[in-house]
Order: sequence, then structure tokens, then C-alpha cells
Amino acid sequence: MHKFCLIFILILCQNLYLSQSIKGFRIPDSLKAKDFKQLESAYNKVFRIDNNKAELYANTILSKGKKENNNNQIYDGYYKIAYIKGLESRSGYPYSDTLLSITRNINTKEYPAKAYIIRGILLNYEFKYNEALNNYIEAQNLSKNKNPDQFYYIKKLIGILKAATDENEEALPLFLEYYNYQKQKLNTNDRDIKSYIGSIFSVSNAYTKIKDYKRCKFYNNIGIEECKKYNDYTHYPYFIMSEGITDYYLKNYNAASENLLKIEEKLLKNRDVGNLSILYYYLGKINYDNKKEKEAISFLIKSDSLSFASNDFIPITRDRYEILIDYYKNKEDNKNQLKFINKLFYADSIMNNSRQYLSKEIYKKYDTPILLEQKEKLIADLDKKNFLLYWVLGIGLIIICILIYVYTKNKKKIKEYQKQAEILLKKSKDHTSEASKNIITKQHTVKEEKTKSILSDEKLQHIKLQLEKFENSNGFLRKNITVDILAKDFNTNRDYISKSVNELKEKNFSQYINELRINYIIEQLNTNEKLRKFTISAIADEAGYNNSESFSNAFKKTTNTLPSYYIKLLQK
Repeated sequence: MHKFCLIFILILCQNLYLSQSIKGFRIPDSLKAKDFKQLESAYNKVFRIDNNKAELYANTILSKGKKENNNNQIYDGYYKIAYIKGLESRSGYPYSDTLLSITRNINTKEYPAKAYIIRGILLNYEFKYNEALNNYIEAQNLSKNKNPDQFYYIKKLIGILKAATDENEEALPLFLEYYNYQKQKLNTNDRDIKSYIGSIFSVSNAYTKIKDYKRCKFYNNIGIEECKKYNDYTHYPYFIMSEGITDYYLKNYNAASENLLKIEEKLLKNRDVGNLSILYYYLGKINYDNKKEKEAISFLIKSDSLSFASNDFIPITRDRYEILIDYYKNKEDNKNQLKFINKLFYADSIMNNSRQYLSKEIYKKYDTPILLEQKEKLIADLDKKNFLLYWVLGIGLIIICILIYVYTKNKKKIKEYQKQAEILLKKSKDHTSEASKNIITKQHTVKEEKTKSILSDEKLQHIKLQLEKFENSNGFLRKNITVDILAKDFNTNRDYISKSVNELKEKNFSQYINELRINYIIEQLNTNEKLRKFTISAIADEAGYNNSESFSNAFKKTTNTLPSYYIKLLQK
């Protein structure tokens, strides 16, 4: 009966757990012949060293498990994928949820406790400590008197939670219990080298937290030697990093810098953003303490960028902002000074919300006399000038209203520019280049009849012919063309040219030149696809303008739209 129920549950869950495998994943040819033991071994060698490969092996385990209907391997595949995704700040919940769903009602040595463990680990990565602890307690109750490996492993996980909430004195005994348990297992057939070495790192890290650096180095050295002895390098870069940090606090700066730089490439390869941020912080501090200001600032900026990329901030790195703020203050770089003040406020808000147990400690530990002095001065100023608050609120409201008005106006402008660009495109399609010239000529004829009395017909006709020649030869593309230059070219005086253009074209000389140039460039844009890829500045040069601003203004005045909108429309 129990067996039948288990089969029934697995059938119900089949669609769910099949849907959670990676879409389109195919087992590589190089892995098809490998059995589960070989895949497990390959996974263990690269886990935390090259998580891309680790994920490949985990997916292969899951896929082969499904093909062979091997439930244990299916469970293991989901567990491993969830773990790796959590390490890389990607969502592992779909895999952990599926694992919990298909193991909730079974009773084996490992499950369902292991499903609660991985959920706790993922919640811990997101700083949801209470929820993580609840899952660990559930797992501990399930593993008690059934699976000592799990039972002690959960002690380690709870120790990690305590360390995260700065309860380091309480965390250390839990890590030591786990370490002693794993050490005892070394002489048995059930030894677990990876877990043993991991337990050493947990103890080493705990001693760092309570500032017992000599003990920390003692366990680091054990860990490094054991990695080499058992040829398991999963934790190796983290022992080296711990050595570097410990040497920094012991003021062994050269050794600290050497160790940290040694593992930079490995952390980059494994995309371990959180630890990279810490590594760059300590490299920044080493250089800062050694008066190498430029190098220090470069590393601290890198550290800050990675923290923002992962949205992960820890109190130990908070003073990087104080260093950066002071640096830019001394440089009188107000923009960057304000930037890092704002970043400091943001980092504090994240640390307060995500690490709620640390919030009081952060301020008690990190408030500086300078900040307190500034705070007192601000309070004194506010007591004297409370009315300024109302002015600021009033001005702020006015600014908001202005911004809304400007935004609305700009939005309408954009729509109008787009509409006018469409109208212009339609017009340019309706008329060939020659037809456009005929329209201009027609306008000229009408004006001629109205203005015969101003200039004699003979002079007007003579200048008219010269203007036509000027237009046909594209003389208007000549840069810096003026009435005086054209009068000289026509062998006449500027008044005649000016009056002739007014009478024949119904516009002043500047309008006349601009319209010729804009009509010309519109025609070129319509027919020359390469020209559309030019910058506005380059197109302006083609049209005879000295700069893009004067070109855009002339284009807008002539067509009621901007060249950028017209070009976008043409490209569509």
C-alpha cells in the first residue's frame, strides 16, 4: 500500500518536476557514457571552483535520472542545481520547490530533510534568516536519530545563520562540533572529504569573526594542507582569501596582498561577486594603509560596484564609503562626493533591512565624530530656521509643477514632431525633385507680378536667371554664404540681391538659403540610405551648415520637425 501511494504521488508530480529541467538541455556526448558515480565525482571536483561545469554535471545527473527513472538521482539533480543557482544569485527556488514537492511524503535516510535544507540555504543567501532557521529546524527534526551526517551538517548551517547575525561566540561551538564529527569520520569507510575540509573553513572563519587571528591562521594552514593531501580544491581559494584577510589585520600587508591577488582570477572565473567585492575592499584597505591613495580608491570603487551589482552590503566594508567621500572632498569633486554620500545612505538602508539584528550595532560601531558633529549642527540650524522647511516644501512643489508642465509640453512636442515628420515624408513622396522646383518657380511668378514697381523688369529678370543658376549648381551649399558674397558673384550690389530675393521668393535672404539647403538635404535623405546613417553633425556639414545646432534649428523652422525624427521615420 505504501509503495502504491509513493508511485501515485510521483505520477502526480511528474509534470511538475519534468517542467523544471532546463529547456533544451541535452547531455553532451562526452558525458553520455558516464555513470552516476563518475558524474558525482566530476561535480564534486568543480563545485565552487567552476560552477558552470558543476551546473552541467548537475543537469546531466537530473536528465539521466529521469531517463532511467532513478528517483535518488532525480532528487540529487534538483538539489545540486538549486544550490549552484543560489551561489550565483540566481533563483534556485523552482528546483528546491519541486524537490520538496516530490519528496515531502517519502521517508528515506536523506529525504525529505534534504529538501528543507536546500530551501534554508537559498533563504539564507537572501538574508531571510528566520525563514531559513525554520527550514533548518524542520530538517533537524526529520534527521534526528536517523541521519547523523545531516544532523551535524544542520548544526553547521545554523552556525552560519548565527555568524550572519553577528552571534559569533554562539556560532563557534556549532562549527567545532561539526568539524570534530567530520574528523572522526576520516577513519571510516563513510568519510566525506569535501565536508571535512568545509568544516575546517567554517571554524577558521569563526575565529576571524571573533578576531582570534592566530587561531584562524592555524586552521587555515590545516585546511590548505588537507586540500593538497586529498586533492580537493573546492575550499582552497577561500582558505587563501582568509589568510589574506587575517594577514591584513596582523599588518602583514605584503603577504595579505599577495594572497588576495592570487585568487582574484579564480573568483572572477566562478563569478563569485560577493567574495570579489570583499577581496577588492581589503586590497583597497591595504593600499590605503600604505598611503597608495590612487590604487586604494580604484579597488574600493570596484568593491562598491560589485556590491551594487549584487545588492549585497556587509558592515565590515562600510568604511570604504567614508574613505571615498573624504577622497573626493579633498579633491573638491562635489559631484562624486555627493554620489558616494548617497551610496552610503543606500548601503545603510539595505544593511538595516536585510540584517535587522545588526542595525543598532552598525550605527554604534560606525558613527564617526565628524558625522555626529554634522548632525548636531543640522539640528541647531533647524531649531533656528524652521521656516526654511516651509520655503523648501513650497519651492519643491513649484519645481514639481514646473517639471510636470515641461514634461507634458515636451511630450506634446515629440508627438507634434513625429506627426510633422510623417507629413513631410508624405509630401516628399508626392513630389519628385523637379516637381518641387516647379512649385518654387510658381511662387516666384506670383510674387513678380506684385512687385514690378520696386525693381525694373530688366534687372529683376537678370537676377532671377542668376538665382536659378545658383540654385541648379547647388551654390547654396557653400558654407558662410552671405548677401555680400552672392552680390560679388553676381557682379551687382547687396541691395539689389536682397530686394530681388524678397520680391521673387517672398522671404529674406537667410530664409531663402535655409529653405534651399533643407529641401536639398531632404531629397538626399530620401534617396541616399548611407546618408541616413551619418551623425546629425555630418549631415549638417553636407547641407552647408557649420554645426548641427544651426542645421537642426533651420530644419525645424522650415519643416516643423527635427531631422532626427524624419531620419527615424525613413529608416522604418
